[in-house]
Amino acid sequence: MVFFKKKKATESKTPRISLPPRRAKPIISSREYRLFKHQKKRKPNWYERLASSASKVLVMNPDENSRKQLEKAIAFAELQVTPADVMSLFILTILVSVVSGILLGVLFSNLVLTLFIAAFGLGLGYYFYTYPSSLVKKLRIQASSEVVLAILYMVVAMRVSPNLENALRFTAANISGALAWDMRRLLWDIEMGRYYSASEALTDYIVKWKPENEEFAEALRLIRDSETQTVEKGKETLDEALNVILEGTKTRMKHYAQDLHLPVMVIHMMGIVLPILGTIMAPLAAVFMSDIVSPFHFVLAYDIVLPILIVWFINNTLSKRPVTFSQVDVSHHPELPPPGKFFLKKKPIPVWPISLLVLIGFLILPVTYFLQNPQYLIPPIGADGKPELVNYPDSFTAIYTLSMSILIIFGIACALSVHFILSNYQRIRTQKGIQNIETQFELALFQLGNRIAGGTPPELAIEKCIDDVKDLEISGLFKIALKNIRNFGMTFYSAFFDKQYGALRYYPSKLIKNIMYAVIDTARKGVIYASEAMFRISRYLKNIRETQEYIRELLSETTSSMKFQAYFLTPLITGLIVSIADIIIQVLVQLGVYLEGMVGYGGELPGFLSVAEVFGGAPSTSPAMFQMIIGIYVIEVIIILAIFLTKISEGENKISQWYLAGKMLIVGIFIYMLIAIASSSMFGQLIREALSNIMG
Repeated sequence: MVFFKKKKATESKTPRISLPPRRAKPIISSREYRLFKHQKKRKPNWYERLASSASKVLVMNPDENSRKQLEKAIAFAELQVTPADVMSLFILTILVSVVSGILLGVLFSNLVLTLFIAAFGLGLGYYFYTYPSSLVKKLRIQASSEVVLAILYMVVAMRVSPNLENALRFTAANISGALAWDMRRLLWDIEMGRYYSASEALTDYIVKWKPENEEFAEALRLIRDSETQTVEKGKETLDEALNVILEGTKTRMKHYAQDLHLPVMVIHMMGIVLPILGTIMAPLAAVFMSDIVSPFHFVLAYDIVLPILIVWFINNTLSKRPVTFSQVDVSHHPELPPPGKFFLKKKPIPVWPISLLVLIGFLILPVTYFLQNPQYLIPPIGADGKPELVNYPDSFTAIYTLSMSILIIFGIACALSVHFILSNYQRIRTQKGIQNIETQFELALFQLGNRIAGGTPPELAIEKCIDDVKDLEISGLFKIALKNIRNFGMTFYSAFFDKQYGALRYYPSKLIKNIMYAVIDTARKGVIYASEAMFRISRYLKNIRETQEYIRELLSETTSSMKFQAYFLTPLITGLIVSIADIIIQVLVQLGVYLEGMVGYGGELPGFLSVAEVFGGAPSTSPAMFQMIIGIYVIEVIIILAIFLTKISEGENKISQWYLAGKMLIVGIFIYMLIAIASSSMFGQLIREALSNIMG
């Protein structure tokens, strides 16, 4: 008998239909889902907000071919814009820059200003238009830096348990950057049923990456195929997968190193030879074209346009850089200060006040001098609107004025150098130490595997392994772990991974952390499996280290050439040019005065301009101001070369990049200052004496 409850007054009189029990809403709490939702909920970045705003002002639709290319780039980078937004921003930027340039040019009666603003707008518009494709290229390069470790982790996971989905999970959890997000999205697609199996998902993933990195795609194919092979055949296939990615990395980097010769030559020409030719002509322009050429034009050419061109070309060269290896992340190291600070007796000290004090200390004397003698820095303007001629009373004043202007550049360089070095010297020391420990890890892992292979439990094997590697820095990792086991009664896992006392807190290497996690996870199945995993991983690490050394050897010639340019060649030549420019300006001015006063010419050449207008006009840019413009350019070039050098040899390593820039600045600017003052003192004195004899 079936009993029914009495109907409520609010219920419908429509007959009920018996349905199966309603399933509860699934609660999805996987790590991949949480990371996926976190990435999806991000706020629009500056470009997305700017493009959306531009489309509200002006709506422009791209042509069919451009639309497809933009859609592909936007989808890969997951930008929250449309192709119409990008095109609208591109056109609107050009229109605004052209109109602004014309208005400002008319207002200030300056054609050069109009052309500069229009050209800047065209360049900015092009940057906005190509931003999606540039971002895709950047994301692919960032992802490529993790491909070797990704293959290593997948191989390790597949050797322990030949399951593709577990291998993908293990890899996505242990790598970082764009590739980690890419793999987590793939896992999420598997969880949501987009793919029937991990093998099918990996097949699509291989197709996606094949145009970008053929070796990575081939290694993934081998790993996928190993799942369906026999145990022995599968192990051989996994070994081949790692060999494929390592050999492919060697080949790509070899070709890249060979192709670097032309870009380095172009950078040398654009960054050194071309500016040198310009500095030779600049004094002539300052004298003969004083009505047209002003210090603004020199600043625009040397300190703005030329560095932008060099940076653009360098970024274009770096965009073709092949896969390398991930960097050591020391941002969470417990013994390092916060960013922008350094430890002094275990107290964090901010760097910027020290840099500011250094800058003020160097600027006090020259600023005081030029406030008292402003005519030596900026020539006074006469009643006719032209700069007046300023003569130094003696040779000492000329050299002293140039030295004061050089001291300003030296102070700026020292302040930047102090900031870069103090902010990073403790970090670079820790990073180098961890990199050194990573090279030792393969030996320590092999020794630990030997101990475990004899049937020794992992906890006891650590104690015996310490004696085998006691002369190496890696022994500290095992000493901390052993101390945790003995003093705190921790397990083998907690001794390394405890959040407060774990040994890996003091050795924040992703490589060591992830491999120790794999070893400990394997040890749960038995010491035999753990020892075999250690032997295999040790051999893999040896192959990776040999590949890294091969890459360093390939790039050694290029890096040495660029270091020579930054440390010595650029400061030396620019220092000579600055002193020569000072001499040329004085020679031309004095020559004009001498010719104008010659009897018979009357200061005027028949049918031509007066001699005073040709030779005797005051230069628009003083030697001190010209030196400061060139000095700023030298600082910019040294920093640019340091960034280029680091990215070529080490990839995206900000710590090494700024630390190297600090060292290069202090050495390069010191050479620049020494050469400029010494050559001006030696040759300038001789030239001035010769001129005084001629005119006397």
